[in-house]
Amino acid sequence: MKILFDMVQKWMLSCGMGDAAADTVAKLICVAALVAAAAVFCAVFVFAAQRLFSLRVRSARHQEEISKFFSNAKRFIFTWILSAHLPDLLVSRPGIADLAARMLTVAAVAFCAATLSSAVTCFRSVAKTRSEGRMFASKTLSQMLKILIWFTASIVVVSALLGRSPAFVLSGLGALTAVLMLIFRDSLLGLVAGVQVSQNDMVRVGDWITMTKYNADGNVIDIALTTVKVRNFDNTVTMIPSSALISDAFINWRYMSTSKGRRIKRPVWISVTSVCSLTDDQLAGLVADGLLQNGDRPVSNLAAFETWLRRTLDADERISHELTCMVRQTEAGDTGIPVEVYAFTKTRDWEEYEMIQTDIFDRIFVTVPRFGLQVYQRTGDKTFQR
Repeated sequence: MKILFDMVQKWMLSCGMGDAAADTVAKLICVAALVAAAAVFCAVFVFAAQRLFSLRVRSARHQEEISKFFSNAKRFIFTWILSAHLPDLLVSRPGIADLAARMLTVAAVAFCAATLSSAVTCFRSVAKTRSEGRMFASKTLSQMLKILIWFTASIVVVSALLGRSPAFVLSGLGALTAVLMLIFRDSLLGLVAGVQVSQNDMVRVGDWITMTKYNADGNVIDIALTTVKVRNFDNTVTMIPSSALISDAFINWRYMSTSKGRRIKRPVWISVTSVCSLTDDQLAGLVADGLLQNGDRPVSNLAAFETWLRRTLDADERISHELTCMVRQTEAGDTGIPVEVYAFTKTRDWEEYEMIQTDIFDRIFVTVPRFGLQVYQRTGDKTFQR
């Protein structure tokens, strides 16, 4: 630019213009040339880079974020070029040169921070898509990176406006450390929680979690720096502090959803007064009805019922036989004898699972009286009669 300035100034002087006028006109022409050259360079460079990047990332959902990134990058490069060369053109006027240098530095730092922030957003979006949403801490880390970027930019801007080094500004912030820690307490706790939960793979977006302390029971739809958003099954939304995921207990149903089956563990209470020895006639009747097979020798009607129930579960194709499948008695109490079904369905779909479970117990309640048994139900301390 110095060469261009000298050439323009000599040409102005050769045209008969005075020294002061020639100097001013030459500076204006050089400034205009610098602005035009910087604008053309930024437009061509950013256009070529955007086209090349768009060929690698074809997803339409990222185009808006990519465009915003390159738009900020164009502004940053433009102001950076001006801040590097414009003060040299105004060296003969120190006041204007110093003011222009500070303003351009502030603009360049602001656009640089915006560019880096857009880059973080773009990278997170692309990475999240390619990893199918498995990066728990991506949003948490991106938000913390943006805070650090803008905090650093603020320090540089303040130091540029004051004409002092960033170290001087940082030293002045030492007294505000306690205040800053108080302001960013939730953010720091959220970042630590995000890293720990991510490393342990405790929660992902889309997981079904239950956290009774916060009345949360539903799918995780968003994980941010300080909060986790859960859409409950009644379509309400619960906000949970991110730090609560490592300080409080919660249930994550993802492992059940990815397992080989979903567990049924439910008892039916049999009245003790209805249990009796099984006679030969009763046994023959049960065999004739297809509830037992020849060769079965249960000692009581309760044992006969358990034999039928176990065989029914074994014959049900909806029940997984790779996992535990059994009928068991647990300790009797004042509500009768609990006969528990412990099995796993092949399906993990919630609605289908509930239908299978309901079908099994409907059949149980209908069949129990055929063994001479009664289901206990507390109705004035009387056994429920069919």
